[in-house]
Amino acid sequence: MTDSRKQAEPNAEGKAAAESAPSKAEPREGKVRRATKWLSREIAVPVAAAIVVIAFLVQAFRIPSSSMEDSLLVGDFLLGLKFVYGTPIPFSDDKLPGLVEPDTGDVIIFQHPGDPAYPDYDRGRYSHLANLLMFGNFFWDSEPPEGQSRLVHYFMGPKDFIKRCVAKSGQTVEMRHGKLYVDGEAKPIPGKGKQTDYHRQGPPRDDFGPIRVPAKGETFRVDTLSLAEKHRLRMLMVQENPGSKVLLETKLYRNGEPLDDWTFDDFRFPAQPQKGTLLQAALRHYARLGLNDTVSVPIAFSTLQEEIRTGFVPAEVPPLGGWFGLVDKVARTVAWTNFDPTQLEDLEANVARLDAEDSAGLELRAEIVVDGEPVSEYTLKQDAYFMMGDNRDNSADSRYWGLLSRANVKAKAFVIYFSIDADDPALSLVNPFSWARVPFLIRWTRIGKLIHGV
Repeated sequence: MTDSRKQAEPNAEGKAAAESAPSKAEPREGKVRRATKWLSREIAVPVAAAIVVIAFLVQAFRIPSSSMEDSLLVGDFLLGLKFVYGTPIPFSDDKLPGLVEPDTGDVIIFQHPGDPAYPDYDRGRYSHLANLLMFGNFFWDSEPPEGQSRLVHYFMGPKDFIKRCVAKSGQTVEMRHGKLYVDGEAKPIPGKGKQTDYHRQGPPRDDFGPIRVPAKGETFRVDTLSLAEKHRLRMLMVQENPGSKVLLETKLYRNGEPLDDWTFDDFRFPAQPQKGTLLQAALRHYARLGLNDTVSVPIAFSTLQEEIRTGFVPAEVPPLGGWFGLVDKVARTVAWTNFDPTQLEDLEANVARLDAEDSAGLELRAEIVVDGEPVSEYTLKQDAYFMMGDNRDNSADSRYWGLLSRANVKAKAFVIYFSIDADDPALSLVNPFSWARVPFLIRWTRIGKLIHGV
């Protein structure tokens, strides 16, 4: 008895010791826990913080063109502050109150006024997935046509632009022979702006307006507006109603009867570089055109009718094709060269001339249609701004695509954080030996420059 009891005691002690000893699984669990903490601390939290900052506080932007020279140069990389004008509220079109309202002189990053926020203006069908900057935006199509991908590459929109605000609601803007006037006062090019061309070409770059920039709460009667005014109103309505399809429909009538098909035998217009659609028709008949030559060409009304309908911005969006849809990228970039609002004036002038010369009974009618329903009047929901590039002779801005709505304002340009002159023909990504030139191409003196006024 005694021996067995003594023998049992060590067994009990051994059992207790075994129970108190760490199991083999514990070190493994501890490693997993430590790895999880490390990943959270070193990767997940910084990435989440970066996403929050990028989405709601700052915006990175690269200057892609010379429209803001010499204030901002091609190859400048800058940061814009979103919270200054109001941080966007997730999953909505609203913003939190900003610190200030946009003002004249501000350099502003904004969504291009002509771009629908969703492919074909259809928010219900498309969901935004990602903005890959130079590769454009990608959407998910919930109702793809048979045989097409659900992934949609939307290169043409919505794009971000950067320009300077030269006038705001309540002010009057005018261009006279290439000079800007706001409320009748001449406005010189700000900062180190650049005027490049002393050979004036005519409207809209050199002669525009005067027009008054409308304010929030103003009501427009659509039937009292000219075709160009209807175009500008439509552009504001597109920005204020991102979930609706807003179109400018034009129709030709003869003696009160609609013309389903009409071709102008001698459509006359002054040849200017921005008139892409008309010049393409003209070049089929003329080998050489002089600046501002009056050209007469045959052109189908339907050609202009389709472009006017969507503000000269393509609305149809093809599915993703090729490597990041680069074919789509090239085709749609070319399509952008077609726009010049004076084509609207050219159309009105040709209809009036034909009617006067031939007593043809021709009449041009235009109406703004929202989701298939004509609109007789519209009250502006937000203030508007007239935007221009500092390089006024080489800038597609409010003189072409209309006014910027407060709804499309995204950020106030703040600081240049990097700048490089990448136009050196000797620099090549596929030639590592050329990379040694990079330090000499960096514009070191521009890094850290504040942008207001530059």
